[in-house]
Amino acid sequence: MNSPLLMGIDAGSSRVRALIFTPEGLLQAQGSAAPEIQSPRPGWATMRSEDLWECCVQAIREAAAQIDDPKRIRSVAVASVAEAAVPLDAHGNATYPIIAWYDGRTTPQALWLKEHVGAERLFEITGLNANPIFGLCKQMWLRDHEPEVFRNTVSWLNTADFLAWKLCGTPATDYSLASRTLALSLHTLEYADDLLREVQIPRTWYQPLVASGTALGALLPEVARQTGLPPDCQVAAGGHDHFVGALIAGGLVPGTLMNSMGTAEAVTLFTETPVIRQGLAQSGYVQGVLMADRPYYYLLGGLFTSGASVQWFHELTEHRYSHEHLIQEAGSVSPGSDGVLFLPHLRVGAPPNPVEVSRGAFLGLGTGARHPTLYRAILEGMACDVRLIAEGLLHASEALQVHEVRCFGGESQNRLLMQIKASVLNRRLTRLEMTEAVSLGAALFGGIGADLFAHLPEALEGLSFASEEILPVPEWAAYYERHYQDVYAKAWAQIWPLQQRILEVQSHSERPPGP
Repeated sequence: MNSPLLMGIDAGSSRVRALIFTPEGLLQAQGSAAPEIQSPRPGWATMRSEDLWECCVQAIREAAAQIDDPKRIRSVAVASVAEAAVPLDAHGNATYPIIAWYDGRTTPQALWLKEHVGAERLFEITGLNANPIFGLCKQMWLRDHEPEVFRNTVSWLNTADFLAWKLCGTPATDYSLASRTLALSLHTLEYADDLLREVQIPRTWYQPLVASGTALGALLPEVARQTGLPPDCQVAAGGHDHFVGALIAGGLVPGTLMNSMGTAEAVTLFTETPVIRQGLAQSGYVQGVLMADRPYYYLLGGLFTSGASVQWFHELTEHRYSHEHLIQEAGSVSPGSDGVLFLPHLRVGAPPNPVEVSRGAFLGLGTGARHPTLYRAILEGMACDVRLIAEGLLHASEALQVHEVRCFGGESQNRLLMQIKASVLNRRLTRLEMTEAVSLGAALFGGIGADLFAHLPEALEGLSFASEEILPVPEWAAYYERHYQDVYAKAWAQIWPLQQRILEVQSHSERPPGP
């Protein structure tokens, strides 16, 4: 009962969760709270940094209260979404609300970067493409539209950076979050000063770079009182949620394709060095690094609205059907969803078809289409898009091979989705029973910072959690192969020109007011 405990905080797109683990990865307690997401204009999404912090405190306090002796909690670290940050003034006050990673206002800045800096040059420097989600685009938007905010801002803290700073008072950025700013040189692992000067973003906004697991300091006394954590609890640097979770879930095994399944979906291969290949940027793939005991480079393709498509469908149907009901009913629908096809690109185009602004689509609707049919079509679209992304990854380098696909995250608990995905890929999938890989990864990095582990490999050695193999359904796999090759893989090229025209008409036309 006196053994140490570790806290990992997962600050996701819509909820902050604090979980407490043993060093072996056994979950002991958890708490959560959801900050309010505001939409001041269509396509915008923001959050007040004060709300984020209050929810973090609430989640920590709820989890710590479940522990018999909170003094056992020796460390805490934060993993979070990337591309969302808090701009601060000289007094440590937020100068502007957090612009959510998926906020669409920054498309003009991304297009400017593509035209004036160049997609290939950006990719060569940062490993990223000119996508509006990245931090530099948000900074440029403030420069262009909020000049007073821009003048008063002196620092830029990514979501996990901000929460760690509020916990202990030390500002720092880990490499995995810096990798999503469009300001980190992937080759020198330093900030790209020349690029920042070119786009007129102050270099001083950026925080010192530290490895994940670096000790940042003990809790501030007032924070210890607020949260119920012991004053000597150590705060350490965490990282970007997808990659923190992927490392914990087994991504370090060579040839393992990691599929992080949440609101957004990441398809990731870890590599020894960055992959150099022409055309990766235009295809929408990105690279980055998580630094721990050594650099862990990765190559990534992201589906930005996978789980978000399911959430959207629930909202569209006013939550009349539970997840369990939809899964059961859709399971009786034949593969191919009675001819209904869904493209799950509700915000941004996914590799290998990246566009700054995209819209999803249902095709093949008839009067017989009911909610189970539409739901299954959504799952099939998500699975087919993952295959598109994975095939593009493997074309990036002859040295890249996949021997195993590991899936983790909340959406991996959807058994029908997993059966569809295994059949679309025609490959055995390993689904991890540990749904809290992100929080556990953050907790282990906290343990490294508190000297409970010497390094990441030691922290991973003691973990043990169950997994399940999901096999393709042979009859489904045969159908999906033809569906994918003859229909889905060709659908984007057919639909995108019309969607593009719709967006152009909307943006250049004066629409009459509603009745």
